[in-house]
Amino acid sequence: MKILFLNKFNDRWKERYYALKKEFPHMNFVATFDPAQRPIELKDADAVITGRLLENEIENSPNLKVIFVPFTGLNTFPTELIKSKGITVSNTHANAPYVAEHAVALALGLLGRTPEFHNDLKKGIWHRSIEDEDMWTSIQGKTIGIIGYGNIGSYIAKFLKPLGCYVIGFKNNIPVEKPEYVDELSSNLEYTIGKSHIVFVTLPLSRSTKNLLSSDILASMKGKYLVNVGRGETVKEEGLYNALKDGILAGAALDVWYNYPGKNPEPIFPAHLPIYDLPNVLLSPHKSSHTIEGVNAMIDDTYENVRSYILNGKPDNAVEMN
Repeated sequence: MKILFLNKFNDRWKERYYALKKEFPHMNFVATFDPAQRPIELKDADAVITGRLLENEIENSPNLKVIFVPFTGLNTFPTELIKSKGITVSNTHANAPYVAEHAVALALGLLGRTPEFHNDLKKGIWHRSIEDEDMWTSIQGKTIGIIGYGNIGSYIAKFLKPLGCYVIGFKNNIPVEKPEYVDELSSNLEYTIGKSHIVFVTLPLSRSTKNLLSSDILASMKGKYLVNVGRGETVKEEGLYNALKDGILAGAALDVWYNYPGKNPEPIFPAHLPIYDLPNVLLSPHKSSHTIEGVNAMIDDTYENVRSYILNGKPDNAVEMN
């Protein structure tokens, strides 16, 4: 069996790669980050570790049985083609507590107005009055809506419960037993948002989640706060811009966006509309899992998924390709 690593290696990856070679000497492990070698090595690969595969690459990989994604999102993969070919996909949610930590930090910064106060004080401007325009907003005792109550959402709830927050989790499929830390589960999006003071979005991007928070829903969120650490396009860009510009949304903290730089060295703005220029927005460049602990956890979890596949014929964390 040939297991191909196409992801870029750091020291942790090198350590895990050589550990696999030592533990399973009968397996053919290959690693390359050379674009020219990529199609050649894929032709006879049984398993691949990568953050991206194109349709033609999958079509030209007749032996491919499993794809290991060393992070959570699958929006860089042709999922319908993968499903039609019966290829197993394994990803990792090991970064969930760190994404949740960053989400809570963004919420606290947004409601606490800390970036604004910091930047103004550097100019000698003091927000010291107790007038409305100088007040910040406490998160304590607020009702929190978490759209996409999964791994990340459960950690957000865990971190906020000590602050006396009431947590409503939105899920399409409600489990029989209510999870720890959540006060209420709902499959009704409008109900969840309507009841919440602060709405966290942790959704992956798919056909069913794209623009799930529509312009109409955003226009109904008077006085509420939005924190998105899932994927940018789960929230309608035009609706978000208008709701913020018109003062409907009290504010938004965004770690995920509508426009990304790729390999372009030039400055790239993160949205097609100037959301980033609005005063009630807190910006973050898709960094919620970029901690040493988070990155190492994803590497280690992917390593364990590969080991499980070799030992048991299936990875620990196989994605349901609906």
